[in-house]
Amino acid sequence: MIRLRALGCAILIGALASAAPAEAGDILPHRAIYKMDLNAAESRSNVADVEGFMMFEWRDSCDGWSVTQKLAMTVYYSTGESTDFGWSLNSWEAKDGLKYGFFVRRLQDGQEQQALRGSAELKGAGKAGVAHYTEPQPRDLELPAGTLFPTAHTLAVLKQAEAGKQLFWSKVFDGSDEDGLFGVGAIIGKAVAARAKSDKLPKELIGVPSWRLALAFYPNLSKELAPEHEQNMSLYRNGVAEDLILQYGDFSVRTTLTKLEALPPPGC
Repeated sequence: MIRLRALGCAILIGALASAAPAEAGDILPHRAIYKMDLNAAESRSNVADVEGFMMFEWRDSCDGWSVTQKLAMTVYYSTGESTDFGWSLNSWEAKDGLKYGFFVRRLQDGQEQQALRGSAELKGAGKAGVAHYTEPQPRDLELPAGTLFPTAHTLAVLKQAEAGKQLFWSKVFDGSDEDGLFGVGAIIGKAVAARAKSDKLPKELIGVPSWRLALAFYPNLSKELAPEHEQNMSLYRNGVAEDLILQYGDFSVRTTLTKLEALPPPGC
């Protein structure tokens, strides 16, 4: 799924099947471009406006899923100042959900602030594992039993939704910061009927049902603390996200889907 924490992290995006079992084959490999602007801001935030774009690419790489996410965002303040944020994530996840590799870069005003690189592996489905960071310095992070990688989390959410469950708590590792491991609380809304053909709807979304999904991200797996970041979005059965609202404490950012392109199969 797509995740975005602390002004730049992966956005967890998944698909929710309405009738058939949630399977990897339901996912549409695609590239989506989103326009970003200010949704709302409290007066104490001093945020006057936001502009930027986000790109999300989900490719089928035969034995795994390759995901690329990029974000470039400018935050304008009431003082007349502004800050440019840049963020990117390249990752690969085995289709059995047991192996994961990642490379993350964070930029601020054109300067690299952080780079993280590494891999992770679970001992089996539902079992514990370990993440190996090679940047910014070598270290290992123990992953508790039940940890999911992003795409595996997506499919787990789908199955919960199919079963009629509206609440789902999980432990997810994506390597997007030095902790990398966080708790995710999901609230799954009722399915929204598929829309017919229209000038504003990409052909990949015609006739595809969708629903609202709210995600809350908790550091250190603790539900006792306030969530570090929240997302609310419309999700289509094929995994495409639309109308994302990204909440950053005292301000929120709206992302609007402006371009959607289905990617060709890998030919394996």
